[in-house]
Amino acid sequence: MARKPYVAKQSDHWYLQTPFYKKYMLRELTCIPVMLAALNFFWCISALASSPEAWATWVSFQRNPIVVLLNIIAIIAALFNSVEWFKAMPKAMPIQVGEKFVEDKKMIAGSWVAFAVVALIVFFVIKALM
Repeated sequence: MARKPYVAKQSDHWYLQTPFYKKYMLRELTCIPVMLAALNFFWCISALASSPEAWATWVSFQRNPIVVLLNIIAIIAALFNSVEWFKAMPKAMPIQVGEKFVEDKKMIAGSWVAFAVVALIVFFVIKALM
């Protein structure tokens, strides 16, 4: 006698069942605006390397309110991903000093400090180049 195949009985809306799943799906969906911003950035690099007319076209496209809104959403999505990664980092990469592990709060705070330092360096380098 053959066994019946296993069939998982899962709702089509499984991701709405718990706050954990909702946050998981939100985190996964943030890849869309980040991808659009990355494609926009690649277009920027290409336009800058091509010609003054291509650059002017890209700059005028950036003034479109929809593009501005998508860029704002992409920044929020990237920050959300940063927050979530920094929260997960102590569990994913625990750091042991001697017999003890570094506290989660210290690792998260250190990550934000490093993030701020790198962001400031990038800001000042870009400002110096302009």
